[in-house]
Amino acid sequence: MPAQSKFTQALASEAFIVTCELDPPKGADPTVVQGKISALRDKVQAVVVSDNHSARMRMAPLGFGRTLLDQGLEPILTLTCRDRNRLALQSDLLAAFSLGIQNVLAVTGDYPSWGDHPQAKPVYDLDSVQLLKTLNGLNRGQDFSGNLLEGAAPFFTVGAVVPLTANPIQPVVMKFRKKEAQGVDFFISHPLFEPGDAENFFKAVPAIKAPLLASVSLLTWAQVSGYRPGNIPGLFLPPAVLERFQSLNEGSFPSEIREFTRKLIEALRKDGRFRGVHLMLQGNEEKIGELV
Repeated sequence: MPAQSKFTQALASEAFIVTCELDPPKGADPTVVQGKISALRDKVQAVVVSDNHSARMRMAPLGFGRTLLDQGLEPILTLTCRDRNRLALQSDLLAAFSLGIQNVLAVTGDYPSWGDHPQAKPVYDLDSVQLLKTLNGLNRGQDFSGNLLEGAAPFFTVGAVVPLTANPIQPVVMKFRKKEAQGVDFFISHPLFEPGDAENFFKAVPAIKAPLLASVSLLTWAQVSGYRPGNIPGLFLPPAVLERFQSLNEGSFPSEIREFTRKLIEALRKDGRFRGVHLMLQGNEEKIGELV
């Protein structure tokens, strides 16, 4: 039986956790992202492997996650309900565990119209709450229909996403409670740009049972200069951030945004309500040493 994952051990410790999202390559050769893999080693407790992020086709996270394990990085497998029915979701999860991948982030998934195959037909047989229920069942040794698994049951460390800055916040709180009821081991937020952005959520949910990681996005010039509310899935920029960074020219933007992001990470570390940060470096993973 495999040992408990290093990420699970980190969650149980008092350490401030740093994870980073990494997209698999858009191709069959994982060595094209070798520089990013090398940059993250020894900087993070785990790497969240995206699953066709923003509905853009890439290598399956299952194979890429195994590549990371082979290179000494702890993967968190993102699994989206958009592309698989309940049979495929469960099959992939069992295969993942057999390959040594124990950490899973359950998400519903962005609609295909956002991505590079807008004509693709979505599945959405289950949503993220039902996928969490599925993982809960697998950990107890049974599938979604209640059939017993053969052999020893897997033991996944299960994560979910929560948009702390949503407005109105009450629907988010309701869904958060449903996820929490499924025994989630950790939560990852949508991007924050200052700790106070989450005040409305914390007023409604003063105590969270599971560790919460705050997402920090290293914004790009294209995101800021072309930003419109709702034009990028999951990204909502506060007016103060827009005012500050849209006034910059493209040449001065990179250094300014890195310094802003570094200070934000430090503020979140001191805040006390977050067990760690989840970095979304958007192709700039080699810059992680300048941030943490």
